[in-house]
Amino acid sequence: MNLFEKMFNYQIMTRLNETGLFTWTSQERAWLRMMLNHAAAQEALSPSTYYKLQEMLDAEPDMNLQEYLTEKAKSEEHSVSHPLLHPLRKIIMNHQAFRLTGHVRNGRIIQDQFGFPYKLEYSMVKKEWYVLWYAPRFGKLMSTKLHSIITVESEHLEPQNVSRYTEQIRYLTEKRKTTITIEVLPEFNQELSRILYAFSCFEKQVEYMEAQHSYRIELTIPRSEMDYVLSKMRFLGKRVRIVDNVVLRNRMSETAAKVLARYAAPEAQGETDLTSEAKVST
Repeated sequence: MNLFEKMFNYQIMTRLNETGLFTWTSQERAWLRMMLNHAAAQEALSPSTYYKLQEMLDAEPDMNLQEYLTEKAKSEEHSVSHPLLHPLRKIIMNHQAFRLTGHVRNGRIIQDQFGFPYKLEYSMVKKEWYVLWYAPRFGKLMSTKLHSIITVESEHLEPQNVSRYTEQIRYLTEKRKTTITIEVLPEFNQELSRILYAFSCFEKQVEYMEAQHSYRIELTIPRSEMDYVLSKMRFLGKRVRIVDNVVLRNRMSETAAKVLARYAAPEAQGETDLTSEAKVST
């Protein structure tokens, strides 16, 4: 694709976004039709949405992945849906508060907890849904597993309270964030797109350092996601390094030292054994 084609496509996509239209490819439509055949689809979607999508995708070909993929050693599959998703989503969309009753970590039951929910999140690691909410009584952001909730009831909020809680959520969210600068080593500049994809879930800015012929990526992340960033750094290996965060640099150094120690120990033991055999033979 030449430069003019890219500019033309960009202009088309920009105008479509301005009008609120969305374009999707035949592969995306076939994938969505396959997803609708999943057992959890009817739980996750309202009946009207489910049947409307079925009607829209009726003429699309099936994506028969069974011809190309084979599942082995499959673990027990849990439902990705939850009965509380619909009521909580409705509460969030209507800018309402809720009264929550549920279990906490020590097994105790909390009752009638007032809060303002603002987001639903699904953890791919723990395979669980979470509701993120603001607790005005404590002035804190909270995260609760949907499986820990016993009952939840909606409660009307005045517009001024909605604005106040939303502003407080924005302030606390920004306060929790930190920045990390990651440098791409010059010999791996051609893999920049792959590296950026590894950090695609975070806010980032990319700068090209002409003197060093390298790229620097500034990530803005919640402090709770530092372990995730470290896991991605280990995955990318020698392609990248952390520039500014001393704590993360030390943790990466400790990880590298432990890995080297595991591989160095048998070699050192082998050298000791050889030395002992040489002394005996002498």
